[in-house]
Amino acid sequence: MRLLTLAGLLTCAVASAAPRFAVVAGSDVGAPGRPRLWFATKDAERFGRALSELGDFSADRVTILKNPGAARFREALADVEARIQAARQQGERPLLVLYFSGHAGPGGIELGAESIPFDELRAAVLRSSAEARIAIVDACEAGLLTQVKGASAAPALDFPLPVEDRVQGTAFVASTAVGESAQESTAIGGSFFTHHLEIALRGAGDSDGDGLVTLAEAFRYTAARTLAGTAATQAGPQHATYEFRMSGRGEVVLADLRRAEARLTIPADPGAQYLFRSPSNAVAEVQGGSSPIVFALPAGHYAVERRAPEGRATADLTLERGADQRLPPLVPTRYELARAKGGPKPGLVYAGAGMFAVGLSGFGVAPAVRVGLRKEWGPVGMRVRLDFAAKPVDDQGLRYDYKLFSGSLAALFPLNTSAILVEVGPELGAGYATQTLADRRTYSSAVWTGGLAMLVTFPVGPLRLGLDASAGAQLFTLNNATTLKPAGSLALVALVGF
Repeated sequence: MRLLTLAGLLTCAVASAAPRFAVVAGSDVGAPGRPRLWFATKDAERFGRALSELGDFSADRVTILKNPGAARFREALADVEARIQAARQQGERPLLVLYFSGHAGPGGIELGAESIPFDELRAAVLRSSAEARIAIVDACEAGLLTQVKGASAAPALDFPLPVEDRVQGTAFVASTAVGESAQESTAIGGSFFTHHLEIALRGAGDSDGDGLVTLAEAFRYTAARTLAGTAATQAGPQHATYEFRMSGRGEVVLADLRRAEARLTIPADPGAQYLFRSPSNAVAEVQGGSSPIVFALPAGHYAVERRAPEGRATADLTLERGADQRLPPLVPTRYELARAKGGPKPGLVYAGAGMFAVGLSGFGVAPAVRVGLRKEWGPVGMRVRLDFAAKPVDDQGLRYDYKLFSGSLAALFPLNTSAILVEVGPELGAGYATQTLADRRTYSSAVWTGGLAMLVTFPVGPLRLGLDASAGAQLFTLNNATTLKPAGSLALVALVGF
């Protein structure tokens, strides 16, 4: 069972200076017998950073708790409440955000072997002297937090917004309906709900494109994406629920994208999905829309992947602090288009046997064995190959044993985009050849090769078979003179992708 809690970033009014306080807790450990969660504390860290970056929460007003006990959790709430009361005495209108991520059950949120009942959690939020209070829980049975109002499991509810300047009241948001399990995923590196809530706040939820993400926008996006992401999981679909008791003028703004460390505009791209992976392996995914999306990200380096029905495309991106740039359109390469139609994986290792020929008198063709590796680098497939060929030769009565050890490097370019893939490109190589006469005298020479390589592969069950060919010339020493001779090879190979 999986639980996480997300407290909403909150900016009550766009230009409000009201102080904001947050208690952000993540607990990987639940009651005895519960499995340890993978990402609860990590999600809390990422969510706390998003609050500070986009929600106008100063760092000294965001309390992050990792695997706290019940006493520490209650103490943090009491400390924050004291600060909120002090702010109220100075005429300010504070905001409280409570975030918990961890295990939960019918008895409440679980902090290791201890627990805090949902009723106690609700009461602590409701009695706070903050003018606006938001609690978000991403956990199994978190729907019990909203059950009092009978919140239904509807992922795209268009709930009413406050209509006054001053926002007052309480909002409870839960990642699940009663009886449901909250789920986390190694593919996205966090819980479905928390992940999509953060992505919503970073701009994917900004449905009207005004640079502000409201509570309504964030909930609609998060609930819909969580439902879609969990629809095919073993635990089944997960429905976010809510209970709002807010009054005021204007909308509750959760994130202001102008506050971001860096901003990236994703072009209009309906049907596509963009994945951003940072060096820390954090993943953000954004659905392309009919209009551009401004996406707020921490400054840093990202690997970007675009997935679409016509194939995938990748790029590397570095966002400097303060950057406001546009992501160029990512177009799938021929390799990526071929892969969408059943073509080979980005990497292939192979082995096989075939024949080798060189323009020496009486040589004919020699049997050869071959191993190789092909790895895609953007639009180019780099292929490294090792060969061994040997045969007895009769050159007008001169009998000798010929052996060749060689390696080559080719840059291959795909000519088509189907499951049967044809690649052609230039090739350079080097090797070592020996000529052993009947009296055991041996002559040897370095061998340099150049020419054209071709690799044709096609699927056969879980593997691929292929023809690996090359044609060109060899430069070597023959009878104490540098000689250039035509040469070629052909091998049938079996390939395994990675």
